[in-house]
Amino acid sequence: MKLLRVLRVISFVVVGLMLLIKAVSAEEAFPNQPLGGTIPPLPPLLTNPDFECTVGYVPQLDAKGREIFVPAGWQLTTLLGTPVVHSARIFFAKSCEGSAHVEKISGIDSIVIRAEDLETPPEPGKPFDVTFHQQISVTVGGAYSLSGWMLSLCGGSAVPSDCPDGVYMAKRLGIDPTGGIDPNGENVVWIENRHNFWENGQRVGWQQMSVSALAQAETLTLFARISSPQRWHGNHAFIDALSLVRAPLALLNVPTTVTGTVVTLQWQGQLFPEISEQSGSTHELLFDIAYRHEKAEAWQPLAIGQRATDTLDFTANCVDTNYLFRIRARAEQPDAGEGAWPNHRYLGLWSDPVTVRFLRPTAAMNGAPSSLSNRAEHLIYLPLLANQKSC
Repeated sequence: MKLLRVLRVISFVVVGLMLLIKAVSAEEAFPNQPLGGTIPPLPPLLTNPDFECTVGYVPQLDAKGREIFVPAGWQLTTLLGTPVVHSARIFFAKSCEGSAHVEKISGIDSIVIRAEDLETPPEPGKPFDVTFHQQISVTVGGAYSLSGWMLSLCGGSAVPSDCPDGVYMAKRLGIDPTGGIDPNGENVVWIENRHNFWENGQRVGWQQMSVSALAQAETLTLFARISSPQRWHGNHAFIDALSLVRAPLALLNVPTTVTGTVVTLQWQGQLFPEISEQSGSTHELLFDIAYRHEKAEAWQPLAIGQRATDTLDFTANCVDTNYLFRIRARAEQPDAGEGAWPNHRYLGLWSDPVTVRFLRPTAAMNGAPSSLSNRAEHLIYLPLLANQKSC
C-alpha cells in the first residue's frame, strides 16, 4: 500500500511538471500582450451627450453680468472673454419647439458659442476660450474612448470665408483620467482640430474627433473646448453628439525569440456592445501596428488599418538584438454604405510594448562552408557604408 501511494504521488508530480513545462513553452511562444489595464464590467454613462434643450439649459451670469445658458449635466469654465453661450435651437428658433434650421449633428439641438460683439464695430469677434466638462464614474485601470463633433466658423457663415491666414478657432476634445476639472491641468489628454468650416473653396463642415485614456481614478472628466484666441468678426462654433465608451482593445501575439530575421505578427481585438449595438452600426475593428529597435526612441508605423484576420511578417535589419512592437485598435464604420449616425469613431490605446529577440542562425554562428575559391578567400572587401541598413 505504501508503495502504491508513493507511485501515485510520483505520477502526480510528473504530470504536474509536464503541464507546467507545456504552459511555460506556450507562454514563450505566444505571450499574452498586457493591455495596460482592466476591462470595465459596465459601459460609462454620459449625461445629456447631445446637449438637448428638451433635457434643459441652466441660466448663469458671465463675468459681465450677462445671462448665458449651460446644458444640463455640464459645467462651464470660461478661460478668456465673455462669449454668448446658449442652446442653438432656443437662440436661433426662439424656443425649444421652434422649427428653424440650426446646426446640429444629433437630436434637435447643440451648443452654440458666439464671440462677444460678433459683428459689431469697432472690434467685432472678441477672443474667447470656453470649456464644458462632466465627471463620469469609471473603473480604475479601464481604457475609455471619447468621440465628439464640433463645427467652427471663423469669419461667420458667409462663403467663401474671409478668415485670414494665421487666424484660427481651435476645437478640442479632452479626458482627464485622474478626474480633475482644470482644463489646463497637466493630466488632460487633448485632441485638437483647427479646420474652418470652409477651406480651399470647399465646405469642410462638422469635424469628428476621438481621444482615449486609461482611467487612473474612480472618476474621469470629459472636456469639450472651443478656443478663439484672435479677434475676428463672425467667430462662432457649435458642439454636439459626444459619446464615451469602453475603448476597443487589441492583443498582439508574437514569439519572444526568433531565429533569423523574420517574425510573424498575429493579433486579435474586442469591440464592446455599446459600439457594436448602436442602431444601424457597421463598426469594425481596425488595427495599427508600430515598431522600433531597442536603441531607437521613435516608433515607426508598420501597418495601418489591418483587420483581425490579417497576419504580418516583419523582417529585421539586424540579428542578436531586440525589436519592440505595439498595437492599438480602432472602431470605425466603412466610408461607403449606411451605418450608425452620428458616425462616431473610437480610438483605442497603444498596448504595452512586446519585445522580440532576433537570434543569428546557428549555421551563421558556427561558420558555414565557403564556396569562394582560394584566391577569393584572401581578398578583403570593404563595405559600402552608404548601403548599410540601420537597425
